[in-house]
Amino acid sequence: YMLYDKRRLMHTAWRVICAFVPKKRIPACQKILSECNRLLGNYVVGAFMDATLVGILCFTLMSILQLPYAPIISLVVGLTNMIPYFGPFIGAIPGVVILLFISPIKALTFALMILCMQQIDGLIIAPRILGISTGMRPLWIILAITVGGYVGGVVGMLLGVPTVAVLSYLFDLYLQHRLSKKKISDSQVADLLKGYDLDDE
Repeated sequence: YMLYDKRRLMHTAWRVICAFVPKKRIPACQKILSECNRLLGNYVVGAFMDATLVGILCFTLMSILQLPYAPIISLVVGLTNMIPYFGPFIGAIPGVVILLFISPIKALTFALMILCMQQIDGLIIAPRILGISTGMRPLWIILAITVGGYVGGVVGMLLGVPTVAVLSYLFDLYLQHRLSKKKISDSQVADLLKGYDLDDE
């Protein structure tokens, strides 16, 4: 319903902004909100791409290993993979339970397959896709998911990365504003790092 009414909601939001924000600040608000919208959109696309790849990989491996219910279990694993890193484990639980009723060996095979698949996704696929789409480092993505899960459970894990991406962007804008007031450029900050041999650490 929110997506269907998106235009009307945005119109109402901009009426509120124009009513309460000083006129000279409106272009800055527009730029910030546009960038936040881009970050959130990129995250959704990146997470969907990652989930699709994991779902296809799960179906392929289950077919090779001749495990039953490959389409439905792969669909569940793919959908839960919208939660980076921990998603495949959450999605694996129904699959393991279903396969336990058929054969404990098949359930164990599936569990080991998910463990290997999660390592590939968590260490290679997801950080690259989500890092490119949100501009965040893998460390921050893991931190966002962990804190989001602690605060809001599964919903918090889903919303953790886009929330931290937006907050990171806003904090970077604030830092740029503070540095410009002190007339300190990014190149001057980079010069301060020359005394540290960061590549060898």
